[in-house]
Amino acid sequence: MRIAMIGSRGIPAGVGGVERVVEDITRGLAMRGHDVLVYGRRCYLGGAPAPQFGRSIITGGCDGKHLDTITHTATAVWDVLHRGVDIVHIHSPGPAIWSWLPAVARRKIVFTVHAPDWQRDKWSLPAKTVIRGGLAIGMRTADAVTAVSQNIAADLSQRFGREVTCVPNSVGERKPLAANKIKRWGLRENGYALHVGRIVPEKRLDLLLKAWREAQLGIPLVVAGDASGDGYQQSCRELALGSNVLFVGPQTGEVLEELYSNTAMVVQPSVLEGASLVLLESAAYAKCVICTDIPANREILGDTETYFPQDKITELVAQLCRCYSDGELLADVGRRVQNRVLSEFSLEEVVSGYEQIYREVLRGK
Repeated sequence: MRIAMIGSRGIPAGVGGVERVVEDITRGLAMRGHDVLVYGRRCYLGGAPAPQFGRSIITGGCDGKHLDTITHTATAVWDVLHRGVDIVHIHSPGPAIWSWLPAVARRKIVFTVHAPDWQRDKWSLPAKTVIRGGLAIGMRTADAVTAVSQNIAADLSQRFGREVTCVPNSVGERKPLAANKIKRWGLRENGYALHVGRIVPEKRLDLLLKAWREAQLGIPLVVAGDASGDGYQQSCRELALGSNVLFVGPQTGEVLEELYSNTAMVVQPSVLEGASLVLLESAAYAKCVICTDIPANREILGDTETYFPQDKITELVAQLCRCYSDGELLADVGRRVQNRVLSEFSLEEVVSGYEQIYREVLRGK
């Protein structure tokens, strides 16, 4: 089977959740003998080597916050119409605005919603309108629609009156690494807390920084994530002054693995998620995760006593102090969430789920 992946920024993946998900799916499908074409963007891939699995195809487009996705997806969709592919797999609502074109050409389309992007604070009203338009077009033109969480799948199914299948993100076993590369920041095993993610309003880093100042735990908070350099990012840096907070920028590969391996706990106060890779990876490393009590997070971690109500700083401070002061709790929660994610979010099951959907689409179901 030949599958074209459109909508991510390409592989090999650097920072970016959708890119890492697409890379994992591509690897699993390629290992089963499928030919996978992954469309990418030169501004993201730069001089990156060829991917280990799948084939990377770079098409043109305009860089920039508002033009990047829509222009690169347009050229990718036009290119794929001239190739013999069995399935066009479109990722995310924004890129789906062009899904009508392969639909008119009678190509089989699978559309995946990774997160409610139309709700993100970083987008202007016109941008949100375009994303909602892409969602509507994708929902109406795709032969099959999937979502990465049951919560999103149920919402979309109710709103658009069609079946939406939940195919979650995956995670595999993680081998902890010793603290070597991260020593340059003065970090040691169990000697810091970790926040990973883009510095954007819906991740609520500002809330965490205020709570961190109040908690006074005596260890640094490490913030690993990219930022746009806008006013929100600047305000977060100002909030962090004098609070023992270390901004290390976006990290991948061994450095990120070391950060996960050696942290005492991971804190994610986000109020908007699809199926958080940060939660999955933290749990795979058997780390205690303090996060907001939203449905997307509960789907991943299940029943754990380390949630707090969204935007409630007092409850977040209490969880930070409680977890850090109780080593047995940290270890127990880490073991339980690790067992859960490794058993319920395996790459093999995810790839099998997509294979089944592709075959049903090709059979006209």
